[in-house]
Amino acid sequence: MNIVLFPSLVRYALAATCLVLMVATVLAVRRGKGGLGAALGVLSLLSGGALAAEALVALTVRLAAPGATEFNEYRWVMLAPWGRLGLALGGGAVIAIVALSWRASRGAPAWRRATMIGLRAGAAVGALVVFLEPAVELRQVAREPNRIAVLIDDSKSMALSESTTGPTRIERARQLLTASGGALAAWEANHKVDYYTFSETISPTSLAALASNQAQGKATLFRKALELVRARYEGRDLAGVVMISDGVSTGGFTEDSGDGAMRDFLRSLETRVHTVWAARKGLKDIAVAKVMADEFAFVRTVVRIDAVIRTTGLPARQVPVTLSTDGQPLRQKMVDFPGGDHDVTVTFEVTPPRVGRYVYEVSVPIAPNEAVTSNNTRSFVIRVIRDKIRVLQVAGQPGWDVRSLRQMLKSNSNVDLISFFILRTQDDISLVPNDEMSLIPFPTRELFEHQLPSFDLIILQDFEYLPYGIGDYLENIRSYVEGGGGLVMLGGAASFTSGGYYGTPVAAALPVELYGPFDSGPVVDTQKFSPQLTEAGQMHPVTSLRYSADDNVAAWKTLPQLEGVNLVASVKPEGTVLAQHPRLRTKAGKPMPVIIAAEYGKGRSLAVTTDTLWKWGFGAAARPGDNGRQYTKFWENAMSWLIQDPVLRNLHVDSDAVEYGPNAPVRVTVRLLGRDYQPLAGGVVSLTVRRGADPSSAEEVSAAKLAVGEDGTVVHELGGLAPGVYRIEGHAAIAGRQVDANDIFLVREGGSELDRPVGDAATLESIAKASGGQALGAVDTLPSDLAFDPPRIVRVDRRTDVELWSRPGLLLLIIGLLGLEWLLRQRSGYL
Repeated sequence: MNIVLFPSLVRYALAATCLVLMVATVLAVRRGKGGLGAALGVLSLLSGGALAAEALVALTVRLAAPGATEFNEYRWVMLAPWGRLGLALGGGAVIAIVALSWRASRGAPAWRRATMIGLRAGAAVGALVVFLEPAVELRQVAREPNRIAVLIDDSKSMALSESTTGPTRIERARQLLTASGGALAAWEANHKVDYYTFSETISPTSLAALASNQAQGKATLFRKALELVRARYEGRDLAGVVMISDGVSTGGFTEDSGDGAMRDFLRSLETRVHTVWAARKGLKDIAVAKVMADEFAFVRTVVRIDAVIRTTGLPARQVPVTLSTDGQPLRQKMVDFPGGDHDVTVTFEVTPPRVGRYVYEVSVPIAPNEAVTSNNTRSFVIRVIRDKIRVLQVAGQPGWDVRSLRQMLKSNSNVDLISFFILRTQDDISLVPNDEMSLIPFPTRELFEHQLPSFDLIILQDFEYLPYGIGDYLENIRSYVEGGGGLVMLGGAASFTSGGYYGTPVAAALPVELYGPFDSGPVVDTQKFSPQLTEAGQMHPVTSLRYSADDNVAAWKTLPQLEGVNLVASVKPEGTVLAQHPRLRTKAGKPMPVIIAAEYGKGRSLAVTTDTLWKWGFGAAARPGDNGRQYTKFWENAMSWLIQDPVLRNLHVDSDAVEYGPNAPVRVTVRLLGRDYQPLAGGVVSLTVRRGADPSSAEEVSAAKLAVGEDGTVVHELGGLAPGVYRIEGHAAIAGRQVDANDIFLVREGGSELDRPVGDAATLESIAKASGGQALGAVDTLPSDLAFDPPRIVRVDRRTDVELWSRPGLLLLIIGLLGLEWLLRQRSGYL
């Protein structure tokens, strides 16, 4: 066993320093710089003396303990009771002695001055050794090898390659371990090496098993992996950790904690973590990195969606960014991306037309040689709710029907009503200017261009559009209905054909065909009549004054007569006649429609060809035993149907969340209510689950028939669902009426492992630095001299102390050094 004071590198440095200083001393003396030469000479003697001291110590140990070779460990001890304070005071005394010797030897030749100072310094150091009483403790110990844990990242990002011809990261890790056989063998001389793979958790493995690992982990949790490894070993049984990874951490290394907490955690491991970066530069990727949108939104209110698009390693290019829903593009923007690594935020604005859940998707096209394609799309869910029903009522002139409808809407606390009335038409004779007769100017552009999407329902009541400059905005109204809005046109002298709507965009959204300007015959009939329910109208939500068909027909027969109706040419194929005239006929010989409903695009429209529905309220209330409630009930039904309000549905199908992880259980609650809106115990509901963003091409994945319990509900659980958009469709029959309900939810990809696939060497460097390990970077082989904690001592068989300070030779050395210095000073005349 060799006793050394200095590591090999320091020993070589001292020897080289001694030689260099000797040469520098000679040069300084030749140039007449005696002071500098003396200083360099002293330093040269000190460095040489340090090497001599190490040799003397080794010699002393060998002489004092002839069996030192039987010991396998040693350590330095200080027997004096002074501790660190004594060491500090003794060191200060040595420095003071050397300084005084330097001052006292001024004027002496450089070599002689350096020698005198060196001799006194050596004597002072010898006295310090006696003062501190150092010793070498020799021990013969038995050690149990501790363990080195090699962690290999096998998450999905390790399956990536930075080029089409290069190895994947997991293959690079395998090649590294294969090429490091010599280093691993050197480690195993004093340690045992354990191998683990890690992603969401850690799993023991071997070099043979690693050869078939395909790196399919769904997350990279550095902290969890280190915690689990640390928990497997007690104290110093863990010599150290070698972590091989690309540095792509799921959610950041600290998993929602700060940098300070990360450093504290790594220090608490009490072991070194050496890191190896398995990734390389050159990866190409374009990804939808993040989508920022509110979880809730109000119907028919603009929603802002911010998407962060991240490019990595790609040249400058223009990329289309698309926002889709139901598998159909909704918005698209062309975005210019500079070359390199950049994040660009793209903003979309959409207006949800109906209450419910909407699944949107932001996508970018796949780039050439792109490493990851699964992050080119990102789906998210927005829940659309209704604050109030926002209604725009535009009336051509005051009247009983206009007043009744406005009063009913204003009295409804759930309605936000905006009403505009034309109090004076262009045909009225006036002796004053128009601007003095108007209460406010008609806000045509603001209503029908800027504010139109914010309304849930538009009511055009006896309104002629031509005199008020609205013709240019009729296309906006049609688009509004097609996009999901609701439209009602009521009869009157300025409605339908009489209002000049034939051939206009609004006429396209109505459920009836209007008479043209060249059609002969009247367009209005003023006779009294009682509208008759059609077969469809007996069960339609708009005309259901009672739930059952028989009760509903009876209720309609008790309603007061109406007076006057606008005549229409026919009903469109998509229109549904709910009530018709008992006597009048269309040109085709069919009964003249009075109340007609239709779907138009994603919206709905309703035509009421009379302007005397107010009689159901005011007129009916004048009769004994009638409160006129049927008028309010009709319009409440009509509004609910037009805005597609889900609240009044008898069947409800709701998943317990809007987003799920892969293979997570999905609980669907089905609730069935009878015609009296009470739980329908024992009712049967057909439930179908389809997968696909586009409803027209969604594939069926599950179907079941469910019987609800006494409380009208049943919970159905779905499991094992792959990532994607899922639609639930429910169907049931109540009193002969078909009722439907649907819901939508999203199953996400597992984790965010590939959201940012570029390797991150900085994360690995921070782990190594904070734990006291070494960040090796992108190496091809592991070094054999990595620092690990030594094996744990099991027992100490022998121990002996070699006291360096009590040797007679040390005393003689001190006396000799002082004698030589005294002799040299005497001969130099410095005594």
